[in-house]
Amino acid sequence: MRENKRKLMLHTADLYVKLMATTDTEDFYHMKTANDFYGLTDSDRLDAAVAGREGGVVVIPPRVSDIEPERDWWLLDRAVLIPGDTTIILQNCRMKLSDRCRDNFFRSANCGLGIEDPQPIKNIHIKGIGTPVLEGADNPRATGDGSKILACPCPKKPEDLCRLADWIPEERRKSGKLDFWDEHNHSYGTDALDPNESHYGDWRGIGILFANAEYCSVENLKMVCTHGWGISFEACSNGRIAGIDFDSDMSKEINGMLQNMENQDGIDIRNGCHHILITDITGGTGDDLIALTAIAREGSYKPGGGLRYTHVMHNDWSRRERDIHDVIIRNVQGYSAGGICYIIRLLPAEADIYNVIIDGVIDTSPKGFKSGGTLLLGDGDGYGRNRTMTNIAISNIISNNRGCICLEGFLVDSVIANVINRNPDCPVICVRRREGMQNVDTCNLKSAGGVDKVIVCDNR
Repeated sequence: MRENKRKLMLHTADLYVKLMATTDTEDFYHMKTANDFYGLTDSDRLDAAVAGREGGVVVIPPRVSDIEPERDWWLLDRAVLIPGDTTIILQNCRMKLSDRCRDNFFRSANCGLGIEDPQPIKNIHIKGIGTPVLEGADNPRATGDGSKILACPCPKKPEDLCRLADWIPEERRKSGKLDFWDEHNHSYGTDALDPNESHYGDWRGIGILFANAEYCSVENLKMVCTHGWGISFEACSNGRIAGIDFDSDMSKEINGMLQNMENQDGIDIRNGCHHILITDITGGTGDDLIALTAIAREGSYKPGGGLRYTHVMHNDWSRRERDIHDVIIRNVQGYSAGGICYIIRLLPAEADIYNVIIDGVIDTSPKGFKSGGTLLLGDGDGYGRNRTMTNIAISNIISNNRGCICLEGFLVDSVIANVINRNPDCPVICVRRREGMQNVDTCNLKSAGGVDKVIVCDNR
């Protein structure tokens, strides 16, 4: 134990030197190290390290404790709440959600259960040093978003669905002729067995959740088998998400069976976000790798902090922005490992998306694997009326998916250039509406097998 503490002191001293180049000197007088704090649980210790006055730096190195000294990873029972003017440094640590946890890894301290109107928060940052890892629970209480019903078990394989999924009509189970939603409208969670808990996913399944934050960032970490989306920014501005590696595939083996785990997006940028940089993203996700989801359907008022919703903020659009704009996405090398979704999705439903640069996307799907597509622009009105995507610059794309660039909505005053489509069975650009492209310049579109480069399929 003494030797572990000595090593920790050396690690921390080295960390001070590395951080001096990137952190204001004043922050060092407010620096705290999580191992210096005590509590009955790891969550208690982390809360104690972050609690108190706002401001400063909290370092989370590998766990050292007299309680379970053989365990060097942090086990979270609840989210770590980040107050304003605070930087969390993840120093080569591993953080894992416990089987008791139905919450985020990290959340901006201004939002959560029962907080109807999250107030603005500034200067919150999570920075990784080395290879920090955030990992989902061994046996999650809930996975998926607010549209998914929890089930336990929740089989993934068709043979197990036919045997155990009592939500599937008996005739389909007997015949083995399952439809898409037989698998995908349920998601694993042990809370399905508890009548006192919500039986739907919600924003608590998001790994890192920032809301109404200005000057915010998440950098340099790996996220493994998340319970829902990996990172979500909602109504955030002047933000940066960089150097994130994902490892999810819409499933997990639990209790000897492959279980279905829905909505494992990597990064979601939500309504009201602007001036955001997303760069150096790698790995595979169960759902979309990166999604700009501006969904602002009208309806009854929903306060912030409610359940069954993936939004943690309220939906009074007279008091908050609908649109997403001024976003740069670059250097993305990954794929949708769940097999049905996209590397990048832009979804303007009752809201606009504009001033977006997408530059440098390489589909890294394994040989023989093809997901839904590389870029999805718009939607078939399933989330609400599609609004226009304007001033979108797309360049330097290499795709090997079932679809390359799928234009389901309306793209105006934009550019698509330097695209290589390696799948001979699809065009470079498939336009699903007759008026889908207006004043869009295309150049240097390369398609394998002599397939038409642009196809218009007017099926709306």
